[in-house]
Formats: sequence, structure tokens, C-alpha cells
Amino acid sequence: MNTITPTASDIFAALIGGWSLSRDLGDVGRFVGDVTFHAAEPDKPNMLRYREEGFLTRPDGTRFDGYREYDFVLHENPGAIELLFRDPIGFGNRYVMLQFGKDADEGLCARDIHPCGDDFYHHCMIWQNDDHFETKIKITGPKKNHMLHSIYRRKQGA
Repeated sequence: MNTITPTASDIFAALIGGWSLSRDLGDVGRFVGDVTFHAAEPDKPNMLRYREEGFLTRPDGTRFDGYREYDFVLHENPGAIELLFRDPIGFGNRYVMLQFGKDADEGLCARDIHPCGDDFYHHCMIWQNDDHFETKIKITGPKKNHMLHSIYRRKQGA
């Protein structure tokens, strides 16, 4: 049976809509919430706005609400999805550039590394199908050393 491997353009188009998010932050706790991908601006068809909202629950039971935003930009040649920060400090700066390919360990995935001061964010986005993807971000350096594992599942009707 032949299966067609999705391109960056296919994955970008499939992101639009609503997703549930569950993120394991190791010793820091767990974040659970909702994610939306929508057109950022009418005159920028190759840009999607990402917004996550939810609650971080610490191991001691303390709970905080939170959100995060990025812009996802589709690049055609070579096919890739670039993530740009939307926070006030890094607004418009690149977080990672994701070019998808087959990986012996993860299947269809994209990897990039983002330096942040003396620490490094080793980002891996794993595309399962149009209704499920994951990210694994290994943070290493003198100030941080932990893994963030996020699971995204398409919301029904989204």
C-alpha cells in the first residue's frame, strides 16, 4: 500500500481549526487547554495565528491560567513552516523553522534548535495525521534541563 507523505503545505492547511492540548512539563506540572489556528490577516494567506489558552497545574495542586501565541508562516521553497514569536520581547523573531521529513524514531517530523541565552530549545514537531500531532521540546543548558511533551488532538466539529 502506498501512502502519500504530506508536505509542509498539506500540514499547514490541516492546522486550521480548533485543537485540544495536553502538555507534560515534567517536574513543573501539566498544562491543559485549547488551541486555535486561524488566518492571521486577509492579505497574508501563508500565515496562521496560533493561540493556546488553558491552565497549568503544578505538582502541589496550585493552578494558573495562561496563554501563548505564535505566527506560523508557510514557506514554499523549500517547503517549511516558520514559527514567529508574538510576545512583547521577541515579537516577530523566529522561534524555529520546521522542514518535515521521515525520522527513524519519530516518523514524519521536523526539527530545529532555538538558542535562548545560554539554553537551547530542541524542538521536534511530529505529524501523526490531520487530527493528531505532537511536539517534544528538550530544553538544555545551564539554567534549564527538562522536556516539554505536547499532544494536540483536533476538536470534533472544528
